[in-house]
Amino acid sequence: MAASSDSEFLSQKTDAELQFLVQHPDLYHPDLVYTARLELRRRGIRPDLLHEAHTESAPLPQAPDEVSYEEPSWWQRPGAVWVVVLAILLLGGVFYLQSRSASGQQDAAVTDTADDAPLVLQSVETHVIPSFDSLTRAQIAQEMRQLPAAERTRDTAATRRYRLLAERYWKAENQTLYVLERVNKAAADSTLPGQATTVLEEWRRLTKALVYDFSLTPVLAERMNVMRRGAYLRIELLQTMRSRYQGGEPVYDNYLTGLRDSATVMHEALLSRQKWIDGLRRGTSL
Repeated sequence: MAASSDSEFLSQKTDAELQFLVQHPDLYHPDLVYTARLELRRRGIRPDLLHEAHTESAPLPQAPDEVSYEEPSWWQRPGAVWVVVLAILLLGGVFYLQSRSASGQQDAAVTDTADDAPLVLQSVETHVIPSFDSLTRAQIAQEMRQLPAAERTRDTAATRRYRLLAERYWKAENQTLYVLERVNKAAADSTLPGQATTVLEEWRRLTKALVYDFSLTPVLAERMNVMRRGAYLRIELLQTMRSRYQGGEPVYDNYLTGLRDSATVMHEALLSRQKWIDGLRRGTSL
């Protein structure tokens, strides 16, 4: 079910987007990279040649066959250093005297006008993304309550590893929802590109970790697979929103709305046992 979903997802991508994915395999899951290669081959594009062109390094510069000797310049000759030092000291003294005179005149002018000028307190509007630490801990606890008691105690080491990965997922997910909520409440502003970049780094902390085998139980591995796919949707959403804003386009379109809603369904299923079961019964790509 995951492979077919990835294939349908990638079939909507442009050649350039697929090439970027294949050329940066460290940012994505191996299964997604492999499926992207298949899609490129289906379109008649050889990903192996793209990879070779991307990784080809520039030739090293050649060393000269002979080293020619040149007569040293005047400042490289013995005794020239002291001449330069004395000249610098002399010029420095002249500059110091002139600057003191000019500074006194400027101080007097500032004193005359300071009483007349009103005091203005200037502030720069900033939007720091919250860390959502308390909310993240509550969401992980809620996740654990969705599991049968036997599953929570079946493999304590696997459960501990899952909680560490889930912490990265929920932190990135909450920050994503914060950015999306700000965009929905008001028009996107100049803070969007920076905030999107910050949240993308949080998502990549998760996707880079997921390339390893954490020996999770089947139940936990299935839930982590949902988180992985949700992460890919959020990364695609944030990257495209950032690009559209920088290009002067509306940050949302029907495609991005679909990405947002699909990732939200996965988010909700992780926190609700009933929604998780309903999704499995419908055969949807949770």
